[in-house]
Amino acid sequence: MDLSNALNSVIAAAYVQAAETEITARQIEARIIATGGRPLLRQYGKPIDAEAIRQNLTLVSQLNRRDLKLATYLGVQASYQQQLELEQAQSKLLEQALSVATAALKESNNAAASNSYQYQLTGANSITAMYYI
Repeated sequence: MDLSNALNSVIAAAYVQAAETEITARQIEARIIATGGRPLLRQYGKPIDAEAIRQNLTLVSQLNRRDLKLATYLGVQASYQQQLELEQAQSKLLEQALSVATAALKESNNAAASNSYQYQLTGANSITAMYYI
């Protein structure tokens, strides 16, 4: 009777593990479908085959463009996508720095133009600040 109970517990554990694997696989398949891809065929209770996904270039491309986290989880993340994100972040930082520098230069130019105008109104030389005779 002990063998029967041991066998039943092993079978129950295997069933639970297969059910958990199936739930995870279906969630991954749902995310693949959400990216516009088509999940690969697999047997019930078997995990998603990342190697088969790596060989499907269309699916890899869609995952890298639309669900980078899933692509990373499956191990099919393309390094060019990371490089592209890094370049975009650097571009945004450069744009912000140039915007600040442009604003400072504009303010400086406006102040210089205002001073020059004031010198013209008073009849002074804008370079030497001396009055014309």
